[in-house]
Amino acid sequence: MTRWPEWTLAGGPVQMSAQTLRDQSRPVLYHYDPAFLELYERTCDLSKQVFRTDYDVVLMHGEAILALEAATASLLTPGDKVLNLVSGVFGKWFELFIDKYGGETVEIAVPYNEAIDPDIVRKTLEEHGDIKFLSVVHSETPSATINPVEAIGKIAHEHGVVTLVDTVSGLGGEVLSPEDWGIDIAIAGPQKCLGGPPGLSMLAISPKAWDTMEKKPSPVRGSFLSILDWKDTWIEKKKFPYTPSVSLIYGLESVLRQALEEGIERMAARHALIAQACRRGVEAMGLRLWAASESIAAPCVTGVVLPEGVTDGDLRGRLRDHYGIMISGGYGELEGQLFRLGHMGIAAHPGYLIAQLGLVERTLSDLGHPIELGRGVGAALSALSDWEPA
Repeated sequence: MTRWPEWTLAGGPVQMSAQTLRDQSRPVLYHYDPAFLELYERTCDLSKQVFRTDYDVVLMHGEAILALEAATASLLTPGDKVLNLVSGVFGKWFELFIDKYGGETVEIAVPYNEAIDPDIVRKTLEEHGDIKFLSVVHSETPSATINPVEAIGKIAHEHGVVTLVDTVSGLGGEVLSPEDWGIDIAIAGPQKCLGGPPGLSMLAISPKAWDTMEKKPSPVRGSFLSILDWKDTWIEKKKFPYTPSVSLIYGLESVLRQALEEGIERMAARHALIAQACRRGVEAMGLRLWAASESIAAPCVTGVVLPEGVTDGDLRGRLRDHYGIMISGGYGELEGQLFRLGHMGIAAHPGYLIAQLGLVERTLSDLGHPIELGRGVGAALSALSDWEPA
């Protein structure tokens, strides 16, 4: 039987804190038990606080791919034009949903180590006056890059366009607000920067998005994909359209509470500082960052170009099997081109970072790659002078 890793420092799901594991292991309650109804409502309220929103929040009981498809199915009418912004694998994959539900894609694409230019978004919306929706990935985890969603969302709203934003690995890594950023549907997951369990989707939904869903000629109802069913049942009647994932809600409530106890600004600053220190360490090793510029490098994970003569299988295999550290490789089209160092949730901490960088150095040396041991670790430590414990 394959040995489990000592640490999972991948692109998500991530390790959960001891507090979260304890909270998630509470006895399973009947979903209409008064204690669970109270906890579920509290979890929705905590989600709104973490999202920094007064919009309705819906919790869908499936990984974020469920919410992304549900939002597409609930919003689009065949023939609707969607401006899809592609800066990575997940952005491109979203076009499968647009096609499936009859939308017409207008694409803006950049290389998968760059970010979308808001000026090009503005120009495209001016040229195509009939675009109804805009879809974009905030934090492209496979590319270890972020898009300027705040600027993009505001431009979209100037043009009356409904925005759908995948911020699965963005929430908690940056301070955002759907209202302030012009986001009509923001979709996040607990298993990334929040450090929670996989298997749930968090949606913040604007009044404009609700109105669009309800006015669709054939609104999606009576389906696992129906967001409107959640509005009709939970939001309006405190009922459930189906049995919720009780233990996962325990875990989500726990990580949301922990995030607010730390403070969202401090949480985002912690991720940003650890990411910056990671980048300094990688550069000091003589390796090249995947992101085209520092300004678009993600706070959740650092992408590193595989050095010449080192394969993804050799690097990650040795790091995991010999030293017990699981990291991520390139995903989809990026497979074999980069590896990714995760620093999300509890891993956004100096201890995890220094251990990870040190063992990457050791692994590269084991594989015969010329490297000065300790150089990357030293550079990262130098970049941590502003660290403040939570």
